[in-house]
Formats: sequence, structure tokens, C-alpha cells
Amino acid sequence: MASVINVDFTQGIDGWTPGVADYVDGDEPSETGYGWSKLPAPLEGKGYFLTSHNNSDDVLTYAKHQVGGFVPGAKYNLTFSMTYATDASTQCFGVGGSRGLGIFMVAAASGDEPKTVKQANGAYRLNLDRGNNGESGTQGKTLGVLGSEDLECGAGVWVKQTRSSTDAIPVTADKDGKLWIVLGTDSGFEATNAWFLLGATVNVKPQ
Repeated sequence: MASVINVDFTQGIDGWTPGVADYVDGDEPSETGYGWSKLPAPLEGKGYFLTSHNNSDDVLTYAKHQVGGFVPGAKYNLTFSMTYATDASTQCFGVGGSRGLGIFMVAAASGDEPKTVKQANGAYRLNLDRGNNGESGTQGKTLGVLGSEDLECGAGVWVKQTRSSTDAIPVTADKDGKLWIVLGTDSGFEATNAWFLLGATVNVKPQ
């Protein structure tokens, strides 16, 4: 039977663990920060604040969470919709490219816990096939770019955005009927990006 996972970060972030990936020793992201914080005006309420400075030309900033209630060993297809707050415009240029167009909203899923692991080539990457920047992988999908088409460059205004993908991610639940979901940004923008996760809808359908 199909089901829906509704995530509401305006009510809290308990159980969600932040992390970063896609870097090597010496150029790990700096200025990282996470927490349940008040949204900037004119927005109201709170959200899951995430920020990092990209020193590697390519950094993944993410939050992960394990969910249960599925059939152990059963296979599912997951599709994602993510809502967030940003002050980035798609009309700007920036360091190494546009912040609004050079940062991608991503979602991933796995039966095994996603972890940042050092690879043989020295790169620290997630232990799943997320893809990279705007390219999707088998276990992760790009939902769209960070920036808002409705914001003028440098306006300093925060807005809510929703990005979605109908491309399904196949996942096998673990022996306890649980699986992991990941929400985040993959950045080619060579500076600091701050944003707020507000919520997500995950549609789960048995294969």
C-alpha cells in the first residue's frame, strides 16, 4: 500500500542529523552551522537552519533521518518534494557562478545509513550514489536549483520555495522495516550559503 511521509521542520528537527560531504583534506567546508532557528523577516516561525562555506568547488550539505513502519526487505519507490526558505535569486552572478543557479536541491534514500566516508582517492563522499551537483544518481535525485525566479538580485528578501521530482528512487527497507531519507544542497557556488529547510513530502509506493 502506498504511503506518505510528511516532514514539518517548522515544528522541530528532532531525529535529524546534519552532515557535509564532497571534499578532500584541506578544503573541507568552513563556517558550518546547523540548528532550529527563527526565520528571517518577512517570514514567520522557525525552520532547520543550515549553512556552510564551499572551499572545494563542490560541497554537499545535508540532513538525514531514519523512518520505520515498512515491510522488512520489501522494495519501494520514493519521490520527493522539498520546501525551504532562501534569499538567493536566479538572476545573480557570483563566485564560481550564480548562487541561485549553482546550488542544487537534492533528496536521497537508502536502506543503509548514509554516512560521509573517505574514498580511496581521498575524497569524502556519501556512501550512496547521490549523483553530483545537477546530475542525479541511482539513490539520489536533483529536485531543482536553490534560487527563486521571483527575487531580484541582491534584494535581501527571503521567500519560500518548493522543488519536486517525479523520478523515483528505489529503496529496500532493512531487516527492521526502516529506511533513511536525506535532504540537502549540492553546491558549485564558491562561497557561503545559508538556507532553511521547512518541510518535505515523501511519497512511498511498493514496487
